[in-house]
Amino acid sequence: MRFIHNLHMTRLHRAGVILSFFTGFLLILPVLLSLPLAATLAAQEGHAPKVPGLDRIINPGPSRQAFTGVVNSLDLKNDVLNVDGVSGSGTEIFPLKKKKVHVVTADGDKVKLEKLKPGTNVLVYYEQSGDRKTITDIVVLTASSVKKKTSPM
Repeated sequence: MRFIHNLHMTRLHRAGVILSFFTGFLLILPVLLSLPLAATLAAQEGHAPKVPGLDRIINPGPSRQAFTGVVNSLDLKNDVLNVDGVSGSGTEIFPLKKKKVHVVTADGDKVKLEKLKPGTNVLVYYEQSGDRKTITDIVVLTASSVKKKTSPM
């Protein structure tokens, strides 16, 4: 009788071991199956599109913009133009590339960059790519006779 009892317990023990093995395998199976999928998705994420012209739509490059204001200062030594915006739109500081900037009057006459003085009304055309601004054209609207407000003493 004792022999039958031990045989019965051994079979139960084996069945428990097999059952726990399959349970563990079933828990790990989804993880093992998802690894190749995750690697494929990660590889495709950095892949550039093959559609012609689509890259220009996704990364449009520099955009042409305009800023109207009054010249606050022109620092030719450090290649910086400081322009106060009209109607309280703030101040813009533009880096200059002297050889690439075309300065003209509203009538189309060429003007030297050095002739820009504080108080001159200008329209600055620039290209912006990310945080970088590059002036392409400056149109001198008028040489303004802006008087600075002085506080009464």
